[in-house]
Amino acid sequence: MARLQKRRSVQGFNIISGKRKKIRNDKRTIKELRKRMRKLLVAVIAIFTCVSVFGQNRYGVNAGEGVQIDYSNPKVFEIADIKFTGLSGLSEKALISFAGIKVGDQIPIPGQQISDAIKKLWTEGIIADVQFWLTRTDGNRAFIEVKIVERPRIRQFDITGINKTQQTEIKEQIGIIGKVASPALIKNSEIVIRKYFIEKGFLNTTVKTIQDRDTVLTDGVGLRFEVDRKSKVKINKIYFDGNDSFDAKRLKRTFRKTNEKPRFWLVSKLFDEVFKTNPKSIRNYVDSSYTVSDKKFKEFLNDNVKLNFLNGSKFIQNQFRDDKQSLIDFYNSRGFRDAEVVDDEVIKVNDDYIDLKVKVDEGSKYYVRNIDWVGNFKYSDEFLTEKLGIEKGDVYNRQKFDERTQYDGRTGDDISSLYTDDGYLFFKIDIVEVRAQNDSVDIEMRMYEGEQAVIKRIILKGNNRTSDHVVLREIRTLPGQKYSRKELIRTIQELGQLGYFDPEQINPQPVPNLADGTVDILFDLVEKSSDQIQLSGGFGGPFGFVGTVGLSLNNFSIRNIKDWDKWRPYPSGDGQKLSLQLQSNGRRFRSYSLVFSEPWLGGRKPNNFTVSLNRTSNRTINFTNNDLLGFLKATGVTVGLGRRLRWPDDYFQIQNTLSYQLYDVFNFGNTLGFSTGQSNSLTFNTTISRSNIDQPTYPRYGSQFTLAINATPPWSLLNPGRFEGELTEQERYRFVEYHKWMMDFSLFVPLSKKLVINARAHMGFIGTYSSKTDSGPFERFFLGGNGLNGGNNFIIGQDIIALRGYEDNVIDPIDPNTGFRGGVVYNKFVAELRYPISLKPSSTIYLLAFGEAGNTWTDFSQYSPRKLFRSAGIGARVFLPAFGLLGIDWAHGFDQDPSFSPAIVGGNQVHFTIGQQIR
Repeated sequence: MARLQKRRSVQGFNIISGKRKKIRNDKRTIKELRKRMRKLLVAVIAIFTCVSVFGQNRYGVNAGEGVQIDYSNPKVFEIADIKFTGLSGLSEKALISFAGIKVGDQIPIPGQQISDAIKKLWTEGIIADVQFWLTRTDGNRAFIEVKIVERPRIRQFDITGINKTQQTEIKEQIGIIGKVASPALIKNSEIVIRKYFIEKGFLNTTVKTIQDRDTVLTDGVGLRFEVDRKSKVKINKIYFDGNDSFDAKRLKRTFRKTNEKPRFWLVSKLFDEVFKTNPKSIRNYVDSSYTVSDKKFKEFLNDNVKLNFLNGSKFIQNQFRDDKQSLIDFYNSRGFRDAEVVDDEVIKVNDDYIDLKVKVDEGSKYYVRNIDWVGNFKYSDEFLTEKLGIEKGDVYNRQKFDERTQYDGRTGDDISSLYTDDGYLFFKIDIVEVRAQNDSVDIEMRMYEGEQAVIKRIILKGNNRTSDHVVLREIRTLPGQKYSRKELIRTIQELGQLGYFDPEQINPQPVPNLADGTVDILFDLVEKSSDQIQLSGGFGGPFGFVGTVGLSLNNFSIRNIKDWDKWRPYPSGDGQKLSLQLQSNGRRFRSYSLVFSEPWLGGRKPNNFTVSLNRTSNRTINFTNNDLLGFLKATGVTVGLGRRLRWPDDYFQIQNTLSYQLYDVFNFGNTLGFSTGQSNSLTFNTTISRSNIDQPTYPRYGSQFTLAINATPPWSLLNPGRFEGELTEQERYRFVEYHKWMMDFSLFVPLSKKLVINARAHMGFIGTYSSKTDSGPFERFFLGGNGLNGGNNFIIGQDIIALRGYEDNVIDPIDPNTGFRGGVVYNKFVAELRYPISLKPSSTIYLLAFGEAGNTWTDFSQYSPRKLFRSAGIGARVFLPAFGLLGIDWAHGFDQDPSFSPAIVGGNQVHFTIGQQIR
């Protein structure tokens, strides 16, 4: 009987739920029925809850004391008064508007209007409870009181489980302080938080909201969002469907940010399984389609050993969308103009990994059939077709059409540049596919040439410290000339290299004047500080600690010295350079230098005039009684004049300088080949250079080339009799004699929007005019370390060449004939990969990885470009306007040579650098 009763109850449940099925008497069926009963119970509770929420009766109105309401026979009343009670922050006018009932309305009480008003107020989500009370009646006039319980307002909120930076960014997006804590507002806030982390690859992020009632303000509440990011969801595997023309490996390379996880860990496990355990268990780690064989194993390695250290394998929806467009662009560039992604699917592998499946429809491959030009009057169809570089029968590539018709910032060899460089500012070209039939496309190039525009005005803004004439003399697009985008780009480079303005924000705006066919060009400049203060100290070889104080004023003005209004804080604005530097470690070593440069001598042509003075003294002292034992003093002056060249192109410059240096020696060993006496060095230098880099701080493209020839008069040829017979050391080196050749080349190539590779080559040679003389100790090459002046006798002009991974100046061979240290031949090769962290004018920061090699020899016959000391490492550079370029490098030297004294040993080295190093 009990069993029968149980069966009837179950059957009764089935009838209620509308399901007539034969009940199986097993545990699985009982569990399912229990689940259904629980769902039904929840639904019933929800229904009763809704009934209680929307009113205490079906009409939604309550009777006040002494008021009778006939629910079976509603009566129409005129609303005489509506009074809202319980308000603290809400507006009564707003609530009347939401409710839709106002004074003067004729409504039945009880009736549907009251119920609708309650529902409308609830819909706004700003109240916790609402009741309509008919407080009294006066004939057909009704007086209503609406009792409101407001939802609390958010007085504060916190986000836990994340770092402070993330909290700040999310709080700026939410902004809920002072708003009503409605369920919708809280839900939307949770969505914003989840979206923030989903965009960063945390797809499984959960957010839980906890409300804390404000103990001070009764209508206030505090929210606490508890965030659990969980781990980032990464991409396990990317599959393609419908790709008949290209394999999956090629298509994956079109995805720049959406990458599979690195597979090197899987290879390690595979080798463990192959060589240590049963090979059959490999299928635990790889797809079941792979079997254990040499061929399949190699295929597996080729398919999976792909390291994506830079981009990782996290899944971000926005990046995936962009990569799908890159996939379509790739197909379009190969002639598949109709290609599209018809479907994509995210397949969950586990909580940490997903698979992506992308289905493509390649469509047909198209070729160019006809190219017609419309609207061209200046150039013929044949000339434009040749300039376009696309012929009939070529694979149709819309991207190539765009590149050959729109402006290319580097080469400028395109149709648009052809016109805009000749003044056609209003030139436009539209590429129209007029016909696509079978596998061929007909293209119509619709052009509007317009009129040639003449520059009317140059407008400068933002150059508050820099005088107008300093900016205008660098501008190549002058009033009265035809507009030229090529010259405008060149002007941007010239202004950027001045160092007075932020090169990232130099963006001249052409302002056309359609009425008269002219154009104004607005230069809205952002100034930055180009002055530098140097406060540093370092180990200076035998001198011990050497301190340096320097000041470089790079926008100085001599003519404004008397005008106190132009002192900001010094007389500035004319683009002149004034540099002062002092180095000292006390009484033993002191060095002073003063350099002044005027880049436009006379103000009409870019003739760079430079004059410099220097004084250096090195003393040997008896520290017991502080007596002076000897000294080496060097005093010099240099005058130089440079100008720009127009051939081979106007990127070339030539600089000629005349320098005189007096060396005064007293009891100072054999540093100059003699211990006491004087030596005179009169040198003439010619430097030919070319630079077309886009900016000096962080160049992205362009090259720099420098050839410098430094020569003294050939005293041995002018007065050969002086070198006949035996000469004392003092006589031999009274007049310095040598010629020196230096060549430096640097190339910048962008690999992506930010990533730049810099390749450099440096070479140098010192020679003599006759076999009767030698080059002496002057200008010899020392390699190793950070390249800063820290050698033994740098006051006599040693060339200190950096070579990271080795100690400072350690590569300094000894000349077997003269005994002087340092080489007369050197070369060095460098490759650097640079990535910027910040390009702000206040602080430019970039990282680099490098490999370099170099060496120096005491005789040209020993020169061997393959015998080099090699190193590699990583580093960082920070450019601060006040201090210049500061750097730190970690490098490992790979080579060693015990024949040097001290022996050259590679290994790990940390180097600090100051300033922009040429070599």
